[in-house]
Amino acid sequence: MHRLAGLIGGFGIVVAAALVSCGGDDLVLPGETSPAEIAVITGNNQRGPAGQPLRDSLVVRVRDRRGQALPNARVAFKLEGEVPGASISPDTAETGAEGMAHARWVLGSAGGTQSVVAAVVGATGLVARFEAEVGASAARIERAGGDGQRGSRGAPLANPLVVRVTDGLGNPVAGVTVEWSTDDGSVDPASSQTGSDGRAGTRWTLGSSAGEQTAEARSAGLEGSPLAFTATASGEASRLVRVSGNGQSARPGDELDDPLVVRVEDQDGNGVPGQPVSWVVATGGGSVSDVNSTTDENGRASIRWTLGPEPGGNSLNAVVSGIGAVGFSATATGGDDGGSRARQLAFRVQPSDTEEDERISPPVEVVVLDQDGNRVSGGEFRIKLDLTGDRRGKLKGDREERTVSGVATFNDLKVDREGDYRLRASTDGLPSVESDEFEVEED
Repeated sequence: MHRLAGLIGGFGIVVAAALVSCGGDDLVLPGETSPAEIAVITGNNQRGPAGQPLRDSLVVRVRDRRGQALPNARVAFKLEGEVPGASISPDTAETGAEGMAHARWVLGSAGGTQSVVAAVVGATGLVARFEAEVGASAARIERAGGDGQRGSRGAPLANPLVVRVTDGLGNPVAGVTVEWSTDDGSVDPASSQTGSDGRAGTRWTLGSSAGEQTAEARSAGLEGSPLAFTATASGEASRLVRVSGNGQSARPGDELDDPLVVRVEDQDGNGVPGQPVSWVVATGGGSVSDVNSTTDENGRASIRWTLGPEPGGNSLNAVVSGIGAVGFSATATGGDDGGSRARQLAFRVQPSDTEEDERISPPVEVVVLDQDGNRVSGGEFRIKLDLTGDRRGKLKGDREERTVSGVATFNDLKVDREGDYRLRASTDGLPSVESDEFEVEED
């Protein structure tokens, strides 16, 4: 028994000695070759244009528990968020002898920061993250506002000149310098930089000459540069010109078909914007849509003219203080009382749904029309309303009204019983007409 123990003890000494002689540090225990760490080697915090691959590959290294490079580990690369146009290739890669895996990243079209996550497949929590900034490269410059304005000579234009700078995908590019110049007047500032929206602007004060003037925006190397802006400069208002609307005719009390138009011009014939124009009825007793108006960017002003109630001539003057006046004339024709022209009735305001014994609102209106469907404003007609429908109720209120300028208005109509009804309008000498159907609900 003592001899067996001695043999076993001797064998243990031999094994221990063998381990020492073979180098005990190289002993690999179970689990020590499992992935334990992933780290970014290169490719993080790059900057590149949208829609283009980054210059450097994304590279990670995987190590085991001993801190040694781990070959043949699978690493998945995944884009964070949905970014149009972004891609990663390959989406899964194996580490090589040095424990490293590689992928290429094409940035998406969105501006700002984009990101990719690299994770060791089958190893929970082993994740590395890459970020990249979309540093859009300016490609194009375009007009974004202020072109084609009109203004007074020697005065600043109402709106600034604005350009927009974009990359190849149409994204705005910030920090691009734009140079402004003009041979007509001045620009301020003469140099500006685009903001986060890709826009830059300046103010243009027109030169002293009347007519078309030009300014330019330049940014070296960009498609569309230089950009030309135009403006039309006018001098001081010197005359008032009648443009259109004179010599029309209509029935008494009717609005003319065409507006009255005038133009304020400088001494060179350019339209002068922003000039006040007064419209004054002279004869005929008619009215205008606006007694005061202002010329537009082309120097024009216009109004609508309604003739007076009597047949015959009407006149009106357009006046610009300190410049002068121009006159308009029109003729009110067809001096009968309106009865000979009346051909039909129509509901101008239809009856609305209501409740029992509740007033119909808005008030019902019936209009007298001629054969062309125009309102007959002359004469007086007595219009009567009756109730029709499947269920007979009683129409209450004033059921007869006289027309005023061809329109009869019924302000206090009620129906005392629920049901679906129509109103029938009638007057002497004209065919009756029925309204649209309306509903009276139980109170």
